[in-house]
Amino acid sequence: MPEEQGIAVTGMGLVLPHGVGLAAAEGVFAGQSAVRYLPEFDNLPGVTGAPVLDFAPPAATERLDRAVQFAVAAADEAWNRARLTDTAPAPDRVATVLSLSKGAIFALAHRARCGGAGSDAPLDVTPDAAARTVAARLGLTGPIAAPVTACASGGHALVLGAGLIRRGVVDVALVGAAEASLHPMIVGSYRRMGVLADAGDDPATSVRPFSASRRGFAIGEGAGVLVLESLASAGRRRAEPLALVRGWASGCQTAGLIEMEPDGETLAHLLHLSLERARTLPQAVDYVHTHGTATVSNDAAEARAIRMALGEAAAGVSVSSTKGSHGHLLGAATAAELVLTVLAIQRGVVPPTANLTDPDPDIGLDCTPLKAHRRPIRRALKIASGFGGQMLAVVLAAPEAGGG
Repeated sequence: MPEEQGIAVTGMGLVLPHGVGLAAAEGVFAGQSAVRYLPEFDNLPGVTGAPVLDFAPPAATERLDRAVQFAVAAADEAWNRARLTDTAPAPDRVATVLSLSKGAIFALAHRARCGGAGSDAPLDVTPDAAARTVAARLGLTGPIAAPVTACASGGHALVLGAGLIRRGVVDVALVGAAEASLHPMIVGSYRRMGVLADAGDDPATSVRPFSASRRGFAIGEGAGVLVLESLASAGRRRAEPLALVRGWASGCQTAGLIEMEPDGETLAHLLHLSLERARTLPQAVDYVHTHGTATVSNDAAEARAIRMALGEAAAGVSVSSTKGSHGHLLGAATAAELVLTVLAIQRGVVPPTANLTDPDPDIGLDCTPLKAHRRPIRRALKIASGFGGQMLAVVLAAPEAGGG
């Protein structure tokens, strides 16, 4: 892709267990954990999670599912921060690519209870409810889509939106995902899979990516939305790029429903391919924001893939997982973590891996334990993996890094 047709991030919105808006990222960069007991789940004793507390639904969304409300809140912020209210291209030149990887869980449960009837029944239960709602709210008539690839959904939303811009179909794409799955049906299912961390003495310290004592994740909720825009469109609007989307690669592996391939070869290939497409050498990578679920086998496989893909350069790269802070946002994980990665590039600060008091020596990487690390981040890799084998890697760059 010629440089003049590059893709920029010009706006972002965020909902995390720490709060609503980009300011919520401060808790993540401080290494603060939002994981807590969920006493309201009386049929699942001892269960933990990372809910968004004291959330006020955006205006005119009161009857919509909680996940859709999260998506609207993040999309509103991203749209406003990109200054698109008065300078947006024609409505048919803006795509809306937002995923609810499991559909609208609370709306679906409500409909089941009331038989689909009743004036208070939420309106949408499908995975494209967020995309349709946001497009209607902003008066957009360009393509809409809702890719569903489990925990990689937000990453595939970015890839799809960036592809539409690259092919000239649209000038701007709102991309991202939302999740609100702290429901007994979902939490119980994940508990049966054996991937949830037990609370131990303190739920806040229970999720420990890359730790020798790691034992799984806690489910969180939230959303992340990014405004992607061609550099030509951003130039016409005099919009300042926050970061550049330099390249990506996606694929799958078939190790099982919840396992990565132990040897990490497929993910290593995708990492190599994403760097090649981004015209980026391994030694130019400053930061890798991992998927980092804190499960025993997957953390090890992901670390192995990073070492394979980066080779000798792996010794000089900063690595972290933010799931110890905000929990695993499931379908929204990659979208929210992409927002955090762009913030890391802007700030020149690597967010820490919360609760990493006993790094696993077999990981063999600098996983930024406990405290954020300040360093220039010119290029970053974001890794995503979804249950069932979906995988992708995205290369982001600081605007001043340019090509190469």
